Amino acid sequence: MPSGNRTGKVIAVFLGVILIAAAVGIPVVLLTRQSPAVQAAATYKQAMQAGEKSAGFQYVDTWTGGGSTATFSGVAGQRDGIQTVTQTTDFGNEQFEVVLAPDQTVYIEGNLAALQDQLGLSASGAAGLAGKWISAQSGDAPYQDLEVGLTVSSALPEGELTPTSTGQVTGAGGATLTRIEGTVSDPSGAGHLDISPSSDLPVIFVASASDGSYTETMTFTEWGTAPSPTVPASAVAWSTLTTSEPPDGYGSGETPTPAPTATPSPSGVGSAA
Repeated sequence: MPSGNRTGKVIAVFLGVILIAAAVGIPVVLLTRQSPAVQAAATYKQAMQAGEKSAGFQYVDTWTGGGSTATFSGVAGQRDGIQTVTQTTDFGNEQFEVVLAPDQTVYIEGNLAALQDQLGLSASGAAGLAGKWISAQSGDAPYQDLEVGLTVSSALPEGELTPTSTGQVTGAGGATLTRIEGTVSDPSGAGHLDISPSSDLPVIFVASASDGSYTETMTFTEWGTAPSPTVPASAVAWSTLTTSEPPDGYGSGETPTPAPTATPSPSGVGSAA
């Protein structure tokens, strides 16, 4: 390298720093400038990983669209959880509670509309079971939809946001939060996730469709709090009931003759698929 070549010296020093960094285990990527999208994606991934390691958390997830609102609230744990749901569908105003026991049995108790949509019962069949606990096992048809949102991994908005940039915002109580901006899809729109800079844990997730068809707001609290579900003393096994899968699947909200508008169903949280 010519002694008078300033550019050459700078390059040589830079390469030397990289070699030293590699020798001591410092990722080379930290020494180079990343694009805002790459930085945002790394921050988003770190937040999801921090959340997945938690023993549990409380959440409230509210969806608004089609002239109605759906609210999913509960406590998600590593292998168990509790969730309360209110939503308007073609079946009517659904209200139900779902419990995931440590042995992975799902229990649901709900009103007439909820039992028809979530479990495929007829109106007459659901009438005698409204307000009673019904159990479902992993091999039962409604199980997968009922289980969504009850555990930490399924309640987190992982994969719902395509990060584009990060910044700082002031949250409730004046706390400084890191905001991960991005886009959402199906339908397409914009969203953001605010996280605590000290713990990387999510605080609030907000998304909305570009055409105004829906908005979602999900808040996270009580990180590290594991659920303590009370397993019903008795329950009717779903497999013993006479059922028929709704036209668009269990928890779809669609009856054989659907109403003109229906509430959009959350993709990452809740029992409606």
